[in-house]
Amino acid sequence: MTVLGGEDRLSAQKVWRELEEQVGDVGLTCSWDWTDVWLEHFGDLVGHDFVVVREGSVPRAVMLLTRGVGRTRHRVPVRTLHLGTAGEPKQDAIYVEYNRMLVAPAMRRAAAAAVLSVVHEDDSWDELRLDGFAPEDAAPFLAVETSLQPRFEPCPTVDLRSADQRNGDVLAILTSNTRYQVRRSIRAFDAVEGHWAETIDDAFDIFGELVELHQRRWKDAGRPGVFASERFLEFHRSLVSRLFSKGAICLYRARSPLGTIGCLYSFIERGNVFSYQLGLARFGDNKMKPGFVTHALCMQESYERGLSDYNFLADASPWKRELATAERQLVWAVASRPRLKIRLADALGVTSRLARRSGPDANVQG
Repeated sequence: MTVLGGEDRLSAQKVWRELEEQVGDVGLTCSWDWTDVWLEHFGDLVGHDFVVVREGSVPRAVMLLTRGVGRTRHRVPVRTLHLGTAGEPKQDAIYVEYNRMLVAPAMRRAAAAAVLSVVHEDDSWDELRLDGFAPEDAAPFLAVETSLQPRFEPCPTVDLRSADQRNGDVLAILTSNTRYQVRRSIRAFDAVEGHWAETIDDAFDIFGELVELHQRRWKDAGRPGVFASERFLEFHRSLVSRLFSKGAICLYRARSPLGTIGCLYSFIERGNVFSYQLGLARFGDNKMKPGFVTHALCMQESYERGLSDYNFLADASPWKRELATAERQLVWAVASRPRLKIRLADALGVTSRLARRSGPDANVQG
C-alpha cells in the first residue's frame, strides 16, 4: 500500500489509468477524468492524498482522501476527512453522488480495510465522512468500520425499462395525475419539441442557457443559485469539455412557440441517467409545468436511446416523487473520534433540539 501526496498527481494519474484498464466498466465519479477535473478546480483549496492498494506490485484500488474546508457540527468547527471528491467549501460544493472507490471487484472488502487503516493512522481528523456513496460501494466500508453511522437517502427514479410493457411510451408508466399534468401542459404550450445535444457546440449552448435560467429563478427568489460560485461553474464547464464526447454528459432543451421551456444537465453512467441540474423558464399560467414537460420529453428520448434508469438523485422533493416510478438509494455516513469538541457539538445539538420542541408554539395544535 502506498500513500501519495497531492503534489504527486502524475504518479497517481498513472496508477489510476492502469486500474481503469483493469476494471473496465468504471463509475463516473471514480474515473480519472472526473477526479482530474475536480483537482484542477478544488485541489488548491482542499488538501488531499491518494491511497494506492496493491496486491504484490500490482495496483488493485485507488482512493482520493480529502480534508474538508470550513466544516462545522452544530456550529462547532470540526476537521473532516472525506473519501472521494468532497470537502469543498459549502458555497462551492458539487455534492458528489454515486461516489465510489476505483477497485477491482474481488478486492472491495480488502481495499476498504486497507484505506481505513491509512485513515486511522492519520490523527488530524475529527470526523470521517462518506458522501453520496452508491450502496454497494459503501457496504465494504460500513462492514469494516462499524463506527460509521449511515444515513440512507432515497433517489426517486423512473424505471425506463417498464415502458417496454407500454409500447415504449414512458408517459404511460407514470401516474394518471402526472400524465394529466404533462398532457395539459403540452396543450397549453401549443406544441413542444426536445433537443438532445449531439455536438459540443450544442452542449455549451444549452449549458449556457441552463445557467442563465437557473440563476434567474434563484435570484428572483432572493437566493444565489449554485452557479453563483465561479469555481462550481468552471468545474462543470470543464467537465462538459472533458466528458461530453465520451457520452457521459446529457444536455437537453425543450422548446415551444413561446421559446425555451427548460434545459437539463445530466450525467450518464452504466445505462443510467443522473439528473443533476435544470433551468426552467417562467410562465404566468399555472397549467404550464415546464419541469414536468422537459423531464417527460427527456425521459422518452432516454428510453429510445436504450438507457434504463432516469434517476433524480437525492433530495426526494414532492415533484420528483410525482414523476418517479421507483426508488434507489444513496448513502452518507459519519464516524467521529471521541474528542471534547465532538462531545460539545453533540451537546449543543441536543440543546438546540430541546429548545425547538419546547418553544412557544410547541403545544399549539392546528
